[in-house]
Amino acid sequence: MADLLVQNLSLTARILINAEALNMAESVGNYTRHRKAPVVVPSESGYSIIYVPAVSGESLAHAYQALLAHIASQKGLPVTGWDLQGFFMKFSDENIIKTYYAKELTKALKAKDEAEALDMLKKLDPAEVEKTILKTSVVADVGGFLYTEKLAKRTSAIRFAYLIPALDALITGGASLSPQLHVRYTPEAKKGEQALFYVESGSALYTLTAQLVISDIGKVSLDPRIRDEELEKQRASRIEAAIDALTVLVEGVLFGAKRTRYMPQWDVRSILVAYSRGPVEYNVTPGLFNDYMVKSYERAVALTKSLGNSLIINMYGYNGEAGYLQEPVVKPEVRNVKFEKTSTPAEALSKAKERVMSVINPLG
Repeated sequence: MADLLVQNLSLTARILINAEALNMAESVGNYTRHRKAPVVVPSESGYSIIYVPAVSGESLAHAYQALLAHIASQKGLPVTGWDLQGFFMKFSDENIIKTYYAKELTKALKAKDEAEALDMLKKLDPAEVEKTILKTSVVADVGGFLYTEKLAKRTSAIRFAYLIPALDALITGGASLSPQLHVRYTPEAKKGEQALFYVESGSALYTLTAQLVISDIGKVSLDPRIRDEELEKQRASRIEAAIDALTVLVEGVLFGAKRTRYMPQWDVRSILVAYSRGPVEYNVTPGLFNDYMVKSYERAVALTKSLGNSLIINMYGYNGEAGYLQEPVVKPEVRNVKFEKTSTPAEALSKAKERVMSVINPLG
């Protein structure tokens, strides 16, 4: 029965970030532009589109996978050398595997040498290919991959939305982009040596929204009937590593570019984390407005009721925007939805992890 449960960790956080250059999109001459995204905002007359500073989901996912690689390695879980260096080619085809992953593949297949391992891989069906890659890399397990030779596709268990400003902050002018002038100075100021350049920096109350499908980790998606003793023994540790990587990424804002000279000034103003288990995924309402906790709780209550209480949701919220951010009125009679207020963002993430592991460990 446990295999039929969809176990999902969902979170949204409102993070105040000032003077950042976390995701640059292009350079035009000596001007480096911050990534921008079109956003629809409501107004009294309807809706309008504005372009705002943003950080792509790809940027967030890259940072997450780099953190995951190191955390998993410390736990003694399998990762590749390229995972640890922050390169995620993900076993995309035979040439990539031969060039970058042959050593790890040989170990996973228990082959006598790399040539035999590559020959064995060619003879496997897509589901067995997926199992082999899972045993080679936790990053591929959690972050997904596509092996094009046999169309062995694994959807990522970790999912990120674009980091964009909260809409309530946008409406009141709480987001901006501004170019900053920099100089590469030389003593004689010779042409070609000394240079002026501009870096566009952004400041906003950003919304970070992510999802981790816990029940997908450590299992072969192309054929759930396939069981592997090694994967099953590692499953709890893989899940713990995946949650730890998400925790440190969000709580410490450990993502983005240009951190050596544009280390962002940040503060996690509020966060809501939900752990759900049942027939479907439950995701919290993104923190775009100051009522997101209320909407998330009310949606959870309505959803569990409509599903006949087959869905269980534990929610943990931190409110550093007291007096502005609305909090839900908890209904004690609703047993399948629990909401617990925490004193810090780290506590909300930690309590969610404790709850997940308390459920996962007995199930194996």
